[in-house]
Amino acid sequence: MDTKKLSIIGVIVSAIGVILSFLLAIEYFGQGTENVGNSFCNVTGGGDSCLQVAQSSYSAIRGIPFIGDIPIALLGFGFYGTLVFLFGLNLSPKYSDTIKQRSLTILFLAALALLVDIILFGISVGLIGTVCRLCGFTYLVTIALGVISFLLIKQSGADFKELEPSVKNSIGTLFTSFLVAFSLGFATSKLSTAPSAGAMGSSRGLDSSDISKKISDYEAGEKLNIDLSGSPSIGKKDAPITIVKYADFNCGHCLHTSHILRTVLGEYDGMVRVVYRNFPLDGSCNRFVGEPRPGASSCVAAIASICADKQGKFDAMYTGLYDNTEKGVGHTTSTILNLANTLSLNVNQLKTCMSSKEAADQLNKEIEEAGRLKIQATPSLYINDKRIDSGTPDPKFLKALLDRLIQKI
Repeated sequence: MDTKKLSIIGVIVSAIGVILSFLLAIEYFGQGTENVGNSFCNVTGGGDSCLQVAQSSYSAIRGIPFIGDIPIALLGFGFYGTLVFLFGLNLSPKYSDTIKQRSLTILFLAALALLVDIILFGISVGLIGTVCRLCGFTYLVTIALGVISFLLIKQSGADFKELEPSVKNSIGTLFTSFLVAFSLGFATSKLSTAPSAGAMGSSRGLDSSDISKKISDYEAGEKLNIDLSGSPSIGKKDAPITIVKYADFNCGHCLHTSHILRTVLGEYDGMVRVVYRNFPLDGSCNRFVGEPRPGASSCVAAIASICADKQGKFDAMYTGLYDNTEKGVGHTTSTILNLANTLSLNVNQLKTCMSSKEAADQLNKEIEEAGRLKIQATPSLYINDKRIDSGTPDPKFLKALLDRLIQKI
């Protein structure tokens, strides 16, 4: 097979990788909604595997200033998009004289991507406990690209000794093409799944039998005896239904869930209260999370919410922190103090509290309780001391469950 045919196959296979990565990004940004990513995963027999992976703490680089969360899938989008570009150059007579160098560069990228895929596969199996079906397909695409690039090298007569200079000479082109592909994937996937604020959102398509089964599973679940002491709540203190939300202030799906719960509090006024607990996906303060965030942003935000509650301003701080998350503003001591000023908090009192042992102890207490509950993803919700599926709650299921609980009162 000549280099032209191999390059055409390379373009096609790389484009498949782009599509799969785009679907995975949509699944990440569209958790809790009916979206094409989850639908495709279900069609391929993946069930909720893609959703489970998307909801895990390993699915994204979180809290990037001015951007927010970056799903790992979008890095794949950038990678496959770059390979579409490189294979495409091989089809142009104008660039035929550099096909050997390009083939070596493609092999290097494929090998690097395969290493990353092995690591991600290990995380999926060992830490998350499932393998996303769409992710599995991307692993196969990466392997296929490695084979194609190897055959391309053999066919073009490239010398492996030229691998290092070929890659070095291509760095500028690789960076530019990756950035363009990544930006395109980020914009299109996020905009196509943006939730509407203040609404309960759209359902992920559960039918009545699915909802009935989920309610039966909930009712069969065990009571967990969650210790809620010291945690702030919104809603009537003696409301018959208590929803506990474990969340991270840098988590986009926690933000979406906050809109849903705000609507619930309005629609079920007097019947529901929501208790808010912290589970920062930040190794700076959470021993259950491996990687620390730059500036410990999730930990700083969590401490700020605890201390704002001491001044009776939890709700205002909670809303303000998520507003900053939505705007891409990173959580630092400086941004939080600026926010506190706008919310009319006693800033000196807040600063003292945020560095106090009392606040640190409360945060650690919430984290340790989350560890006992084996929480791995945010948001994680509990209703009347029983677990429901983690992630953004399905609105139809949530409403049906609340109505069922109210009927039993």
